[in-house]
Amino acid sequence: MASEKLARPRLLYFADTMCSWCYGFAPQMDTILQALGDRVEIMLFSGGLRPFTTEPVTEKTRSYLAETFQRIGALTGQLFVEGVLQQPGFIYDTEPASRAVVTMRSLAPGLEYPYMLAIQRAFYAGGADITQSEVLATHAAGFGFDRAAFLDAFESDVMKQATLADFQVAQRLGIDGFPTLVLHRQKADGEDELILVGKGYGQADEIIANLEAVLAQG
Repeated sequence: MASEKLARPRLLYFADTMCSWCYGFAPQMDTILQALGDRVEIMLFSGGLRPFTTEPVTEKTRSYLAETFQRIGALTGQLFVEGVLQQPGFIYDTEPASRAVVTMRSLAPGLEYPYMLAIQRAFYAGGADITQSEVLATHAAGFGFDRAAFLDAFESDVMKQATLADFQVAQRLGIDGFPTLVLHRQKADGEDELILVGKGYGQADEIIANLEAVLAQG
């Protein structure tokens, strides 16, 4: 991570829009953010679940995902519909949705998280195909953006490279699953410190307790 002086600690959230556990974790993450308030700066990274996949979902994978979605829904209370998973030839490529989130972060810093939640809900609860750029642009329009302008940015080499950079941050830090939460803070001597505070689905109260303990250490 960058070594510039931090005004406040950063909570690095590594997620993927098309990660079912991240969708299930969303209510817990909302609770965490409410508890932290403005004591930390939130930084969302698109971790890269299945980027650049080119093979259509197989019947075996479709069955596995349907069972997984049902299990996560029962655990978290989040609504899942089978939606596009049942479409013949559907390709579960997570790169476009990741790039859309990175694009939103570039165009309107601070809106990337609510935008991710919006397209995530559209996919899991609404059955929308968020691998399609037009669908992603439609949801960007809901945040006040001109569809064409958003698509121009989304399709640019700059955003493609920025998305790869997000994936590389996750890889460099050894993030091997989503959701993952890492606190980035600086010690008194200015040295950067990265502390894992949440890995995989977890309850908000436990993660908040972890964060409070770390923050209390100064």
